[in-house]
Amino acid sequence: MRITAQGKPDAVTIPDVAVRPTLPVYQEGEDIATYLIRFARVAGLLQIEPSTYAVRLGCLLTGKAADLYVSLSPETTEDYDTLKKSLLTGFKKTADGYGLDFRIAKIRDGENYSQFPVHLTRLFQSWLEASQVPENLHSLKEFMILDQFLALLNPDIRTFIKEHRPSSLVRACSLITFTDFFHYIVSWMW
Repeated sequence: MRITAQGKPDAVTIPDVAVRPTLPVYQEGEDIATYLIRFARVAGLLQIEPSTYAVRLGCLLTGKAADLYVSLSPETTEDYDTLKKSLLTGFKKTADGYGLDFRIAKIRDGENYSQFPVHLTRLFQSWLEASQVPENLHSLKEFMILDQFLALLNPDIRTFIKEHRPSSLVRACSLITFTDFFHYIVSWMW
């Protein structure tokens, strides 16, 4: 503490370690996607070097997340982005899951009208990232039209198309044409 000329304390010096927040620990039952966002934000605010995120994250996982972590290869656990993707996949946080969550989202208990758009935006962004949609208007338009097109298809055809992961509406249509042709040939042969 420093004393000014008037005899009053000017500032109190507290060791940095005493007030420095720590990275959050994953709690069993917590939404893994929300936790990973919080982890990255706090790590960024603490000015932690991103190259150390993977090792730090590994030390903070508990329960199912820790079990999943130890089941991954060392190569996967060394790279934060790969580790994050594997954890999300392990918790069934996939493109289809995010798309469904986005479409059925409602204001949650305790959430206000200012918070809901942030939540909705996060779900939409997660859906796009999980679907590997490039961040440009053309790709977004193609993705949204393809998604709506797939939603209108017969479930068997939709599953077939999704398994082939078409990158465009044109490619999806060509797969459907191929499917129709294949079914015609099979029915003709029997």
